[in-house]
Amino acid sequence: MKQHFIPAIVIFVLLACRESKTRPTVDRFSWLQGSWEMPMQEGRVTEAWTRVNDSLMEGRSDFVIGDSVMPFETVRLERRGEGFVYEVHSATHPGEMPVVFSLSSFSDSGFVAEDPAHDFPKRILYRLVTDDSIFARVDGGPADSAHKDEFRYSRRKK
Repeated sequence: MKQHFIPAIVIFVLLACRESKTRPTVDRFSWLQGSWEMPMQEGRVTEAWTRVNDSLMEGRSDFVIGDSVMPFETVRLERRGEGFVYEVHSATHPGEMPVVFSLSSFSDSGFVAEDPAHDFPKRILYRLVTDDSIFARVDGGPADSAHKDEFRYSRRKK
């Protein structure tokens, strides 16, 4: 009996190690890392993303007019359990609780995050267009995708 038990434990440990190595990390979103900007008539919107560790990327969005920087939001793109979340902290309403969107799909060049219970947005989409451009959209979800804001960012040149 003991002879069969030990190989079963070894197989279980090997499968568990294999499983933990195949779990996606935030490296799937490495294309997002860096500084991005989108010119607007009144100024420009900026986003900056940094990889903190295997489980976390942090982002920051600001509105810039001349030399004035107005913080808009901070974001955590984080591995939680078997999935990822996109957690938004408003800079304009610092006392509010963060809104947590679950990634419903992702690839090496984009993701969709959703929170159907949130008022607006219900869905956030990011897509790498080229190495130097990103398309982002926030909308009212599948039932109200016409209610949307779109952002076309370019990689910020230093």
